[in-house]
Amino acid sequence: MRIVRAIVVSAAVALATVVSTVSTSASAGVSSLTSSPVTIYGAKWCSACRSLESGLIAKKISFEVIDVDDNPAAFARARAASGTGGAIPLTNVTRNDKTVWVLGADVEAVDRALRDE
Repeated sequence: MRIVRAIVVSAAVALATVVSTVSTSASAGVSSLTSSPVTIYGAKWCSACRSLESGLIAKKISFEVIDVDDNPAAFARARAASGTGGAIPLTNVTRNDKTVWVLGADVEAVDRALRDE
């Protein structure tokens, strides 16, 4: 279990600089677990997730976190809706009727998606 987590953490850190953004007209299959327009699917042990959270706090962007260890079903739905693999952080940004998925710890991508740029 620790080896798998170490590999996932390494992959998440590597993806922090490579961001994939997927836009869809609706977040089909993902239930609204939060009221915030920004939802991070992450984990307590994930350093890239903590980095993203710190960056969003610094930019005064409100967000909610769904812990993938505590709620694997929600993470599975998010992965399916975003078309991404199992890497974290995976962030859902909803503005108007548009949903943007950001993979990795890219604060600027989340900020742009929130501003609908």
